[in-house]
Amino acid sequence: MKIRRKDLVLASSPGTYSEQQPVAALAVHFRCTWSHRLPSDFDKNVAVVPDGCSDIIWSRQGLFVAGPDRTTAFPPLQAGETVIGMRFQPGAAANWLKLSMAEITGQTVALADVWGADGHELHERLCGKASTAERLALLQGTLERRSADVTAPSQDMHQTFEHLARRSNSGPPTIETLSRTLGYGERTFRRRCLEHFGYGPKTLDRILRFQRLLSLLRTNRRDPLSILAVDAGYADQAHMCREVQVLSGFSPAEIRQQSAA
Repeated sequence: MKIRRKDLVLASSPGTYSEQQPVAALAVHFRCTWSHRLPSDFDKNVAVVPDGCSDIIWSRQGLFVAGPDRTTAFPPLQAGETVIGMRFQPGAAANWLKLSMAEITGQTVALADVWGADGHELHERLCGKASTAERLALLQGTLERRSADVTAPSQDMHQTFEHLARRSNSGPPTIETLSRTLGYGERTFRRRCLEHFGYGPKTLDRILRFQRLLSLLRTNRRDPLSILAVDAGYADQAHMCREVQVLSGFSPAEIRQQSAA
């Protein structure tokens, strides 16, 4: 069934969304834990825009790994549903899942396909918990026990992500300079990014620039879009509008309106 544009809402807009720091033992592997409860009368379709990250997510529908997205994803969520998740640190997911992120880019994969019976068992145990807090505690406890067998994330990829997340037109040096700083040739750097992010550095750069714009649109209600475009790192407003439409399916004005609702 085709999703109508007027029925789309950004994932952060409806219901109650919250993030927390993971337990200390997991902080090197995961950026945050999160939960999202949709309203009981929710009748729209959630649009999850790309952010360069991968997550382990649970709902009554199952326990999954959400791979990195190139464009907006539309998970089939029901009214009143609560989803919980653990967001990987940049460069951490490949070591945990023992596969290249390029294999699951744009996909949602059952954790049981990666962990086997352990994934099935964890889903059943999560279903048996009575509250979101209990489920998050169980999920973190399980991951903490498994963390002893997981190699720490690659610092070069964490550095790449953080560098590109901060970049602007007047900011740090180019991708080519970054790869040389890390000691990689162009092909090796691209291969590393594909393994750990699911796409090459140029696509990651576009997505993280889009995320900078999202942050500006949420926190800056007054400045014109032309100013925010330059602040985020776009050449101009027209460049921003084209990129935002391709990555999200929304216009910057629509995102600002939903963020203010």
